[in-house]
Amino acid sequence: MILDSQNTFCSAMSVARTVGDAVSTDVYDTGAAADVGIGENFYIYAKMDAALAGAGSSIQVVLQDSADNSTFADAEAGKVVALASATANAELARLRAPIGLRRYLRVVFRISGATTSGGTASAMLVKDVQAQQYGASGFSVA
Repeated sequence: MILDSQNTFCSAMSVARTVGDAVSTDVYDTGAAADVGIGENFYIYAKMDAALAGAGSSIQVVLQDSADNSTFADAEAGKVVALASATANAELARLRAPIGLRRYLRVVFRISGATTSGGTASAMLVKDVQAQQYGASGFSVA
């Protein structure tokens, strides 16, 4: 995965907050009115930088889009990650962006369950994500 600072939604952003959405520090302007991504695959990649802290908390990455950079709506959501799995460097999401997104994109980290007292996360727009899969041990290909 190649990272471009122009395609970063946030870098080591604090997700310590009460239940609700922690909105990324940056918005990505695609420069197109609609149908962003037609013919191109791109992904939203997000990870924890420092572990999530707060008993009973969970975190979910949500891609949002907007036509006017003011009113945003959920476009795609990742899995809910429990506190025990939201450790330092844990992957939170590898979302393939859907076709038909509006011009402005941002990411929110949706906190549920309980208030978080610590943790930082990063999210970026990338062309490719690592998807290496391993076969069973002792398996040979002829």
